[in-house]
Amino acid sequence: MKSFDDSFHVEHFDNAKFFAKDLFFDSFAIDFPVPRDGCGLAIPTPARHWHQYVAFYEWESRRFEAVGFCNWIRFDDVYLEGGLCVSRNFYRRLPRSHWDQCHAAGGVAQLIMEAAARQWNDCSAWFGYCGDKKASIVDARVGFLPTRYQYLIVKWFQDPPPAQKDALIEKLAAIGPF
Repeated sequence: MKSFDDSFHVEHFDNAKFFAKDLFFDSFAIDFPVPRDGCGLAIPTPARHWHQYVAFYEWESRRFEAVGFCNWIRFDDVYLEGGLCVSRNFYRRLPRSHWDQCHAAGGVAQLIMEAAARQWNDCSAWFGYCGDKKASIVDARVGFLPTRYQYLIVKWFQDPPPAQKDALIEKLAAIGPF
């Protein structure tokens, strides 16, 4: 049996709908966030500013399955992270040794965020919305911190002065959930 590291892959797409639309719908019961301007946010969201990541697992039968997804949209000097989801029954179906390796690495959501952070760290921060207790534990492990706004979290890639941090938090809170 291949190792978990050899069976698990995180890939970046400009538009991951083909691979992740069913996973996203199963997680949120809404349509997949297709990269486009006018996506419903109160900010410009041109398709070229979107970055979507899909985690794939290769089963022994050489069948690949999309098991995780997350979306980032560049806005000014930050990225908005949203739509993070993991297949609900993926962990139960893993061989025990792969579950152990995946767990030791932090799990699918953490591995997706770590992969994206290697590429999309050219900013002041990532912002996200999180109201799920399990997800907030993973977010904290990758460096997200709560803000004074319920559900709004931030992962700083730079350390701007406190007044600039506060201004960014206010600016992102004004957008509303994303």
